[in-house]
Amino acid sequence: MKLKILIFTAFFFIANPAFCEKTLTVAFGNALAPWVFPETNSGIVVELITAALEPHGYKIIPVYMPYARRINSYKNDLVDVASDMNTNTIIAEHLIGYFSGPAYQYQNYLIALSANNFSFKTLNDIGSHSLISWQGATDHLGENYKELVSKNPNYTETHDQALQVKMLFLKRFEIAQMDLQIFKFYRNKIHKSGSVDTSPSVDLFPILGASPNGFIFKDETIRDLFILRLQQLKANGEYQKIFDKYTLALN
Repeated sequence: MKLKILIFTAFFFIANPAFCEKTLTVAFGNALAPWVFPETNSGIVVELITAALEPHGYKIIPVYMPYARRINSYKNDLVDVASDMNTNTIIAEHLIGYFSGPAYQYQNYLIALSANNFSFKTLNDIGSHSLISWQGATDHLGENYKELVSKNPNYTETHDQALQVKMLFLKRFEIAQMDLQIFKFYRNKIHKSGSVDTSPSVDLFPILGASPNGFIFKDETIRDLFILRLQQLKANGEYQKIFDKYTLALN
């Protein structure tokens, strides 16, 4: 009788992965709305990996930190997974692990006040115009970008993307380089707070185009499961629903 109970119990836990829950510590950005909302453990990127892996018994433990700290935390085995990775960063930072490939993509723009009447056709047109970008951009966006901005004495990066928007509208920088959805979110939030006037019109220059990103995993099996589940989420429409939930109101 005891043997039957043990066999049944073992089968029950195997057949019900939620009862065999394992934790997975995932490093996300700390100022990337609507992609990440640390205060509510939500956002596009958080929900994507949660929807993919939690049904298979993995409890996502989110931690939020600037880009450089995410890299160091992953290198020092303080997290199991790091978000916002691409092959450029993985190679540049000598990261060891298993890359998911592109799971989502940012749309990076050069954004300038319309009053400046800029007309950027290529990155070379930036010249020495003051430009504020996000932390890690020089590695993430490839050698051409890195070479061009290295020659610009008025280039800087910050982990705080709300600050990018403020600096643009305060005319401390002529150009902000960032994802369009992030810009829209913080522009609206800052406007509502009344701290900075974000009403002046802006021009958008899609020179950099799409920036595909994904996750780097310590464990190959979990990476493979994530890729499979991501394909399923796209096929059943859940993937698009996650994006629409956070972006439709911004458009």
